[in-house]
Amino acid sequence: MDLFDLAGSEAIESIPFPTSEDGLLPYIQERKPVLLNGIREALPFTRDWDYDYFKHHLQSIRIQRKSEDGIFHYLGFERIPMDDFDQMMETTHDGYALEPLKGRGVSDDLPPEIDVSLPPFVPEEGFRVSNLYVGPGKNTSLLHYDETHSLLMMLEGRKRFILFSPEQSDCMYAYSPFSLKAIRENRVVDSKVNCAAPDLESFPKLGQARGLAGWLEEGQALFIPAGTWHYIQAEGRNVSVNYFWMQNSLTHWLHQPLLNFWIKRRAIDVLDTLRKVKHKLSAA
Repeated sequence: MDLFDLAGSEAIESIPFPTSEDGLLPYIQERKPVLLNGIREALPFTRDWDYDYFKHHLQSIRIQRKSEDGIFHYLGFERIPMDDFDQMMETTHDGYALEPLKGRGVSDDLPPEIDVSLPPFVPEEGFRVSNLYVGPGKNTSLLHYDETHSLLMMLEGRKRFILFSPEQSDCMYAYSPFSLKAIRENRVVDSKVNCAAPDLESFPKLGQARGLAGWLEEGQALFIPAGTWHYIQAEGRNVSVNYFWMQNSLTHWLHQPLLNFWIKRRAIDVLDTLRKVKHKLSAA
């Protein structure tokens, strides 16, 4: 079996892309995933966005290499010339691009022609980052959640997804918030489950979970509420852009998995402080 075998019978709702500030509000308040149709019409600046567009406009791109398990873990990154990445896309398929376009971590080399605006329902004060993702195909994520809301826009290719509600967190086998090893390895929001071959003997509660599965097609966007567990698998060459933004209520932070995230972040802050103190003492 694989993780998609845990999909329930319910189909994900699909609506036109909201064009007002409160157009997504009911789904945000209910923490309900939804597919949005017509991104290129609603966001005209995306109309030309595909692989050839970014290949033409970017001189270099930030990538990660596959780990030993064949998964891109979003841990170590390197910046390579776009021509090298293009060759990789055609031959070894050994790299996956994650390039910040707006917000945190944007490169000074990003050309002004790539103009990223926020969808009307993403609040400026809560916005964190917009990323470009480019993969050669067959690239998968880990089973994980984000502490922010996420909007994943499909610009080229398609991706298969399965989502599990925050209420099913007990079935997802997250790393403990008190595991220093997991925190050091940046496993803050990951599940221990191998999605390609879930082990129900080691993780018996996983078999009780029921996911919401579907396909994200070109021209569509997927809204993933904060704390929603998700696993995403690309079919062929794929280009997508997402937005992360914070719009959580206090109630959300008091329940799993965001409560665990808050604890883990505090632990990471403490470790970072201790490292800085140790570095200063060593220098002295």
